[in-house]
Amino acid sequence: MNPAIIAALIITVLLLGTVIIPAINKNQFNKLSFEQKVRILMKEANGLIYFKNVASNNEGKLYYVKNKRRIYIYPWVMSGGNMLCTREDLFICWDYPDEEITFTEEEITQALEELEKYNSKNKVKLIINYEAEQ
Repeated sequence: MNPAIIAALIITVLLLGTVIIPAINKNQFNKLSFEQKVRILMKEANGLIYFKNVASNNEGKLYYVKNKRRIYIYPWVMSGGNMLCTREDLFICWDYPDEEITFTEEEITQALEELEKYNSKNKVKLIINYEAEQ
């Protein structure tokens, strides 16, 4: 086989695997209903704390999964190179399950600590003004 054809095939496979297929997956996740997203997030969560950031243009949602049982969503918009949380009622109740389970003081502290750890691992940080709201 011609080396140019082999190189073209390798480039095509790499392009599919790194750009096209992840873009399709992200688009499909955005189209799912909330219940389907919850099911997928519960499956993907590989530890007691799991974050999944789903972005679309200059806005998105950061999903915080705790113990594969509870989900809290931080909606955000891009502002000055960081993600600015747009949620007004921070840490009132969990987004899932639908039973409106409220946060305890310990859970709020843990959520803030885990968000700090998440921010230390990523270049783009999620900025919330929780202390200012207190």
